[in-house]
Amino acid sequence: MVVHQSDHIINTVKIADFTIHEHHLNLTYTVDQFQFSTKIFYHEVYFSKLIETYSQFFIKRVVAHIALFEGMKLCSLFPQYYDISVVAEYLEPNALDLFVKIYQGVFAQHWYENKVTDYQQPDIIYSQDLGVHQPARILGNDQTVLTGCGGGKDSILAMKMLEVGGIPFASMQYSHSTYGKADVQHELISQVLECVHPTQKHQISIYDDFTEFPFLKLYLPGNSGIIAPETPISIFLSLILMLDQGYNYLCLAHEKSANHGNLFWHEINREVNHQWGKGVEAEYILDKYIRDNLLSNFKYFSILQPIYDFRIFRNFSKYPEFVSKIHSCNVKKPWCKKCPKCAYVWLGLMAFSRLDVVNQVFQGNLFDDVELTPTFRAMLGLTEHTPFECIGEIEESWLLMKKCLERGLSGRALDIFTEEILSNTTINWEEIEQKYNYIYTTEHYIPNWIFEAIKEQL
Repeated sequence: MVVHQSDHIINTVKIADFTIHEHHLNLTYTVDQFQFSTKIFYHEVYFSKLIETYSQFFIKRVVAHIALFEGMKLCSLFPQYYDISVVAEYLEPNALDLFVKIYQGVFAQHWYENKVTDYQQPDIIYSQDLGVHQPARILGNDQTVLTGCGGGKDSILAMKMLEVGGIPFASMQYSHSTYGKADVQHELISQVLECVHPTQKHQISIYDDFTEFPFLKLYLPGNSGIIAPETPISIFLSLILMLDQGYNYLCLAHEKSANHGNLFWHEINREVNHQWGKGVEAEYILDKYIRDNLLSNFKYFSILQPIYDFRIFRNFSKYPEFVSKIHSCNVKKPWCKKCPKCAYVWLGLMAFSRLDVVNQVFQGNLFDDVELTPTFRAMLGLTEHTPFECIGEIEESWLLMKKCLERGLSGRALDIFTEEILSNTTINWEEIEQKYNYIYTTEHYIPNWIFEAIKEQL
């Protein structure tokens, strides 16, 4: 008999315990009879100092939110229940509303990949009352902007914009055991940071045995894989650094392209968007939730929200020295050269950046890689949906390929583009480029004083 994921073969995911140590958090979860843990190390933070400054109860409130959202990845198993009893007193009812909103936005892809149409979220249960709390304040008024750095083109461009605009910023980077050894990840990001001058460089290292263990492969082989709300989690993780240093502003580098989904799934009547957690809707609700419920003088924004990826690649080309420093691959860092992310970043770089510099890094024509042909076709909108990766919209890929042809480039993928897209004489290329090269000066949540300082660089 085939047991479908929607039959709730996993009964309960539970936050079993959380412990605050001097330099790290230890979060323990159970999945029915199985146990997993997530350890989060803050390289420069002393939690005893934070507790002395803000109170043990308040720090536990922040950690409870981290535990709540870290546990969301376990809900990839389609459990019937999510038991949060151990952190319930530190949360309010609207924290659970936020969890459901984030879960449904991020996990639409997971439902689609598993063909699950009858599951909205686990029932959140708790054996003790939820709390009633007022937001605290970050002590201090440091105008330094804490800026996330994942090592890719977006984060280095964001930091450069702040630097040129004269706005002091500190960098936040984190490694995750999903992506390999922590030291290797931190070293790769450190190479990117050599190109700018942050006031401080903050490091977080995450070790997660649920993502490392072959649990799904052995116990739930029909499940498509683990989904995690990476951006929302990173925002809650950043709060510890902001409290520790007195930062009021958190800046990430999410572009306008993240607001558009991979497909509209008619069976559940909703859009499926791999990047939903990076989009402007998630940005707004997370910023508002934290300010209303945790830290009243907190502000989160994306500095690249006014522009699409197409323009980001164009702006990035002003800095050829960055090309050899960045990495974006989620399979094998720095570049596997076989995944949709590698193919897309290479496409964008080839469209605008110095070809000799790009070729030195990638050392090959990915347009001619037969294994990538289905990926390029999906990017062009010639399949059921675009790749489930952090890439631009279909018409952005059209524009990038058109730019590559104008630069004299060739290859199998460009031949497909020429035959199936460029041959369509009804396409208004001027209108498309105008859309993706435009600066949307009112469609963002960047604080006014920061926007005024960086707007000329957009």
